[in-house]
Amino acid sequence: PIIAKMAEYLGETINVVNQEGASSAVAANTVMYTRPHDGYSMFGTGSGAFSGFRVMGTSDTYWADWASFHPYMGAAALVVRADSPIQTYEEAMELLNSKKANFAISGFGVGPHVLFEAIRDIAGVQSPNYMTAGSCRQAGINVIAGDAEIAMGTFSSLIDFVKAGQLRALAITDTKNYTDFGMEIPSILEVQENSENIPSLSETWPIMIPRDTPEHILEGLTEAFLWTMEQPDIVEYAREQGLVVAAYVGEEADRFLAVQDSGYAWTLHNVGSTSVSPEAVGIPKLADFDWDQMKSQIK
Repeated sequence: PIIAKMAEYLGETINVVNQEGASSAVAANTVMYTRPHDGYSMFGTGSGAFSGFRVMGTSDTYWADWASFHPYMGAAALVVRADSPIQTYEEAMELLNSKKANFAISGFGVGPHVLFEAIRDIAGVQSPNYMTAGSCRQAGINVIAGDAEIAMGTFSSLIDFVKAGQLRALAITDTKNYTDFGMEIPSILEVQENSENIPSLSETWPIMIPRDTPEHILEGLTEAFLWTMEQPDIVEYAREQGLVVAAYVGEEADRFLAVQDSGYAWTLHNVGSTSVSPEAVGIPKLADFDWDQMKSQIK
């Protein structure tokens, strides 16, 4: 919907092509390394997946190489089938601690996986038997079908299943409880001690373009994006999908991605899911994050 509205404003056709592979690093590499930086090729993904590129060894490109536009921020939800005997977050943690449960995620290194790894580390439960579904929506379908007992997925991808009574959400990675549409989903802060930093790892889904794209094109895209984010149907879409309007551009967008880079890279590293150390590529821990120092990387 964002791209469609921006195209409307610009009076241009923007084709969206789904390019799979390496948690979207294949698509990023295509735009950054094989296409001219002339404004005709952009890239979109989740900020979580993007933040794992360097430490997962899938791409050398990172936030400082891109100008980014972040329409929405979205939390992830821990879900079970509606008729599951697991009724609460606490019961889900007990199950995970008692056996190698089948646990559906969209893929390794993407937002919901990293969020659950952070939760798992705090809760002190063992690693589940991860089932990679390819998308958060498919992870929810795997739970509905009975192939997995639990899933962690972006809430916006699962909300219609929850609304329809097919899935039960046990917790959401937001700072407050989710109460729209008559739901009562507890915040992770309410059900898990010492989880204060978890919500800051919730994703955005930025549209990105190489930073060295001609300035007048970046200005035009920024104008179109900010206009788009004020349109009533775009604001209503966010509410319907369980999203928060972010509208990050410029330095605010850069800083957000730099913080995500630190949070995701070190979370993945701490649970043994990286092939490259964050330290080796200059990614600081969140405790050592200094934006004035980090933004010097922008060329």
